Amino acid sequence: MIFVQVILGGITRLTGSGLSITEWNALMGWIPPINENDWQILFTKYQNSSQFQLINNTMNLGGFKQIFFWEYFHRLWARGIGAVFMVAFLFFIYKKWIPKKMIPHLIALFILGAIQGFIGWAMVSTGLKDRAWVTPLSLTVHLLMATLTFAYLIWVYMSLYLQKKTIAIHSSKIKTLNTIIVLTVLQMMMGGFMAGSHAALHFPTWPTMNGKFFPENIYNSNISLLSNFIENVVFIQFVHRNLAYLITFFVLVFWWKNKNEIQLESFQWLPYMIIIQVVLGVVILILSKIKIPVSFGVAHQSGALILLSLLFLTRFQLSKTKK
Repeated sequence: MIFVQVILGGITRLTGSGLSITEWNALMGWIPPINENDWQILFTKYQNSSQFQLINNTMNLGGFKQIFFWEYFHRLWARGIGAVFMVAFLFFIYKKWIPKKMIPHLIALFILGAIQGFIGWAMVSTGLKDRAWVTPLSLTVHLLMATLTFAYLIWVYMSLYLQKKTIAIHSSKIKTLNTIIVLTVLQMMMGGFMAGSHAALHFPTWPTMNGKFFPENIYNSNISLLSNFIENVVFIQFVHRNLAYLITFFVLVFWWKNKNEIQLESFQWLPYMIIIQVVLGVVILILSKIKIPVSFGVAHQSGALILLSLLFLTRFQLSKTKK
């Protein structure tokens, strides 16, 4: 469900749907508009927003219904995740099926989900009041929190499913994997900045950036390093591209050196997944002449989560051995 939610979040962003619902109603917000009058009320509220007045002022009710759908589905699915978690958690607690040592981890997962919901509310609230869009930083924080929750869930699942005890048996390989995981998370962060700033539209060429490896204004010395990460579309795309090359090199070399020794299915899938990610990234750049292709963008974001999952699964299994 979290994986699907990340996909829905990508679609919501790429279709510009995130600010279509102007209110945040935690209890009754799951009820959709059921007649034309309901639709008109919601559309009128959206027409009063900065996004409509500055960007979508030619949009009609039909166009509004399209962007409303993705934001509504995104919120509804989030509520579904919370409901599934709480019903199962309370039922398993009642049945005494959950080991006591697992309860803190499950509570932590619930807290992470609650924080994610708060971040989503803050994104919409500030986006509607202060500007006509959600900032790249807010989007990236939202994505990274989802990534953290997803990774933690995998770790908890593996610790239960494999019933392992901690014995490090491949310390050097684990260090290499740790490095690749950190770089992958950093790359996902840069992907969030790419999506939030639509940086792909500025240099829709490959392998160079409009004919140059080091394009002009790659670093703006008039702003801070953090601001370059968040605001400078040249810097954002340059880092995202070259970090992709670096991660691909590390993954392929690591796989080649250990392909005969490490017989884990998750490990054997790593080279295929990293190549798929690179190809998707290149295709997105080439196709982003006017707008970023939603289908490829969502596939790229999903692929990043799959790649991170494979890295986590490999790392977990390398650091554990059966009782």
